[in-house]
Order: sequence, then structure tokens, then C-alpha cells
Amino acid sequence: MRISRFLSLSLLVCLAAPLWGQMTPNAPIKNFRLPRFGDNGYTQWVLQGAQGIYDSEEQVRVEGMAMRVYSADERMALELTMDSPQATLRLHENRAYSEGAIEIVGANFKITGTGWEWSGATKEIVVYHDTVVQFTQDIASAFMEEGPVASGLASQTEIHSERLILRTTEEEYYFEFTQDVHAVSDQMDLRCETLIAYADAPEGRDTRVPANVAPSELDSIRQIIARDNVVILQGGKTVKANEAEFFPRRQSAYLWGAASVATQGAYLSGESIHSQTGEILIKGAADVGRAQMILTETGGLGILGASALTSETIVLADSITMREQPLENHFFFEGAVEVMSGAVQMRSARMTIVANQSDAAASVQAEHSDLKVGEVQNIIAEGGVRIEQGNQVATGEKVIFYPADERALLTGSPKVTNGEAIVTGQIMELKPQLAIIRGELEQPVVVRLPEMPDLGFEASAATDSAVSEDKSTVDSNEDLEETVVTSQLLRMIEGPDHTVFRFTDTVTVSATNLETSCDRLDVTAREQPNADVDASTALAVEQIEALDNVVIQQTGRVATAKKATILPRAGQVVLEGDVVVEDDRGRVSGHRMTLLQGQRRAIVEGGGPAGERARITLPSMPSQD
Repeated sequence: MRISRFLSLSLLVCLAAPLWGQMTPNAPIKNFRLPRFGDNGYTQWVLQGAQGIYDSEEQVRVEGMAMRVYSADERMALELTMDSPQATLRLHENRAYSEGAIEIVGANFKITGTGWEWSGATKEIVVYHDTVVQFTQDIASAFMEEGPVASGLASQTEIHSERLILRTTEEEYYFEFTQDVHAVSDQMDLRCETLIAYADAPEGRDTRVPANVAPSELDSIRQIIARDNVVILQGGKTVKANEAEFFPRRQSAYLWGAASVATQGAYLSGESIHSQTGEILIKGAADVGRAQMILTETGGLGILGASALTSETIVLADSITMREQPLENHFFFEGAVEVMSGAVQMRSARMTIVANQSDAAASVQAEHSDLKVGEVQNIIAEGGVRIEQGNQVATGEKVIFYPADERALLTGSPKVTNGEAIVTGQIMELKPQLAIIRGELEQPVVVRLPEMPDLGFEASAATDSAVSEDKSTVDSNEDLEETVVTSQLLRMIEGPDHTVFRFTDTVTVSATNLETSCDRLDVTAREQPNADVDASTALAVEQIEALDNVVIQQTGRVATAKKATILPRAGQVVLEGDVVVEDDRGRVSGHRMTLLQGQRRAIVEGGGPAGERARITLPSMPSQD
């Protein structure tokens, strides 16, 4: 086999020598073919021309050049074909150049341009102007859920630049594009200042295949590097970075340096981006900042009412993953997540945002149209959740926001702090100006309100039902206790300057010298006019109103009524509707009764629908016997 190949090569050398011997300066030769062999005897290249002009032993000018470049080893692989209208060949330098057009065909690419230079010694070609390279392979699949090959679409990448260097080695093709680089691949449009591509060198080929046919491999590009002002447009996304690296076989891409993704309704940024078949991972870095997402058309977190509909939502995290689904897009945030949305701030260990695509997305999904965040369906935050809004702070292990409904659901030992008030329960539902807290029989809703003065009433049932002349007072500021309310259900209703805590279902109240139970309880807490900037002193209990089956226990006394109003500032407890007050010294009843703090007197009134009269029942008098 080697003997046969050696004889063939020797024959070519013998045929080429007479060719040059027949040529004289400026004397053209028509339709010639000239091979060149390396020291190892293998073909380096074969030059064909419509016309050759022999200028000297050093230089030949060729019209209609067609050069075939081989691997110059036992593979005998055809690496390139080069065709140009005019070329100058420097024989001893093994070099060719031209100011004219050039067409280069390789294993899976085609190059066109103007002005070129080729070196057989270094196997390097430089194209100086208007370079266009076409690859029979796409590089866009890293940013797509389904690549063109899988979808049955044609694969092709076209790269434009002012200048190109192409270098061939035994292992690879090396492409270096510079100056105004523009690459188009399927739906992807890439621009940068420098682009480097690595492709597999061709394997040995069957010599029976015509010499002008180069082998083609759809996956020969193994790596592409884009540098300086990288901008990628694809599927409605604009991706930017200082540097990008593509691995088409793995359908993967990495971007570094001020990396960002902009799409309709959202902007994501970080130090690096990794994209794998449509899933994009954005990471921050300690020296440049955290990964960030800005939602601009989603109406904020949706718990502030209509005023939040134009609010931006800003999310910071260690990493953000963006995943496209057929009808919705998912965003996953990991690592010390921080959210700022209007007046709301939130922190959690991780968070997920599920956003519907735009209304028209479903009808054009098959076309892989623009990515649009659309309406946020829900936001799920988990792990040490903390939400701050004005003087309110809500904490728990998990919160789900439903922006369209303007509500949020907080679970996992949830707690709400509003000024000095502290609320705990099993489930909390947050709405504009309203919070609904639910508990269970074993773990009811618990609210800890600011301390109230001692509303103890020292007079006995034997006290005059109208007025007692004893005006002595009791120091009500000693040993004050916080006000604790429990129930199965609580609604916190926000007003302009006050909050109403509405308790229902098995309500109990424990305060300074006061124990109360009822079916419903309303506590009104108002911001103090000159409150300290510290939120813990911003609220004071203004009124407590108990309704239905009211029972009040106070200093050894039990009072029952249909309604009770406690006014801490006025130092009054007002009972209404079938009022009965009992202690060990007697019983007082009537339609309405007002207990006055520390004044040893009560005002008992008759009336009501049944015209009830005020009554005092005293203990039995001792026997005179």
C-alpha cells in the first residue's frame, strides 16, 4: 500500500517538473494543475488554475485559482478548498495572497470575503474584509428549550466580521473573527467585537470522493468564545455580558462580566449566566454584587391594593434560575432572598415566581415567540420569611402571594407585629388594609396588645346604685400586665390612623385585673399623636368592645352582659343588655352599668326593650335571735 502511494506521489512530482520547466516569465500556461508534497512524501496542497503566469522562480500569478489543501499526513484528509479569481503564489515561501475575492470551503463551513493571505507553512488564512462564514450547525440551542435539530428545522449559523483568521491543525480548525462581529443562528442574533470558534478537523476521506467535495459534520463546532460588548437577541430576550462561551454539543452557554437578561416585564442581572437548553442560571459575586431581578409590569407583590399596580418588584438573591414553560415562566431564587415591592420589603431563604405568559402567548407558542413574563400568577417564599410594610412586620416559614387577588397566605408559625401589638396564629391571610388570622382549638390565635391600666372597681354590690361620696382612688399604674386576646379567628382591619382587631369564635381577654370571654371582640388601637419613631410604641389601645355572651371577671367579681365596652383612657367599663354584677356581698342588675376606675362607685341604669329596672340584691341580714 505504502509502495503504491509512493509511486503515485513520485509520478506527480515528475509531471509537475516539466510544467514549470515549460513556463517562461510572462508566458501564461492554460488549465494547469500543480501539487506540492511535504518532506514525508504526503500531499500538502494541489493548485489548479485556468491560467498561470510565471514571473520568476519565486512567484507565479494565477487566474481562476482553485487550491485544495490536505492534511499532509497519512490521513490524506481534505482540510480546505480555496477558490479566488486572482492570486499570487510565492513558491519557496509556500504562501499565496490576493486583494480579490476568496471562497473557502471546509468540513462544515464556507467562507467568503475580500483580500486574503494564506501560509502553507503555518496553515493559516487571513481574510481582511467583508468576511462571511456559514456553518452547517446552530449554536442557539443553549437558549432554547428545543433545538432546531430536535424540532426538525434546518441548522445553520452565519457569522459576519471585517477580519478573519483561520488556522488548521491536526486536531481542529481555529477561527478568530474581529471587528463588528455579527452571528445569526436560528432565532439567535449575536454581536460582539471578537469571536473565536473551535471546530473538529476532518477525518481521513475516501479518495474516490471528488476532490472538490468536503466532508460535512453537523456537530463539528465544539466551542465558541465571544468577547467584548457581547449582545445576544433571542426569543424576546436580550442577553448581555463582557464574555460568552458556547458549547453547542452540550447545548450550553456561559457568560461572565456584568451579565444580564432583559425580557418584556423583567430584567435579570449578575456576574455570570449559565444557560442550558432554555434554562438560565444567574449568579452574583461577593466583589460585584448579588444576582438581581426587576419585575416592571407585574403590579408589585399585589398586597397594597390598586396603588401597587404600577410598582416595580426588585429581587436580590445569591442565584436566580429562569425556566421557560409552554404557557408560563418560572423564576427560582436561592440564598438570602431580598424583595422590595412598593412599600413592602421581604426576606426569605428561597423564593419562586410563576408568571403566565402574555394573553397572546398561548396562541403563538408553537412559533417559539417572544418570551414575556406576563401576569405574575403567584410568588412563593420559604425559609425564615420576614415581610415589612410600614410599622407592620410579618414572619413565618412560608408565604404565597397571589397578586391578581391582592392577597398573601402566611404559614409556618406566622406572626404579625403591628407597633406594640403582636399576633400569632396558624394561618394568616394578608389583603389590602386587612389581615385574617386563623387558629385551632389547641393553638388559637393569640394577640398581645399594649398594657392597659388597672380598671378594678373597689365598690361592692352594697354600694349606692347612683353615686357614692367616697372619691378615694386606687393607684392603677402598679403591676400592669400586657393585654392578651385569644380566639379562633382574627381580622386586622387597617384604617388611616388606627387598627381594628376583630376577634370571633371562643374569644378570651386577659389584662391588668381583667379576664373576659365573649363570642366577638373588637379592639381599636390608635397611633399615638406624638409617638416615638420606635414602632414598638406607636400604638395604644383606645377601646375594647365585647359582644354576645360577655363574661367579665374582675377583682373577685363576675359581670355578665350582652355587650361590654372598655375605655382604658377614660377608666370606664360600660356593660349593656341584661347586665348582672355579682360578688360575695351581693348582686346588681340592670340594662346598663358603668364601672368607674378607682372611684368606688358605679352607675346602674334601667330601661332597655323590656323596661327593666335597676336592682340591688343584698345578702341576707343576720338573725336577731
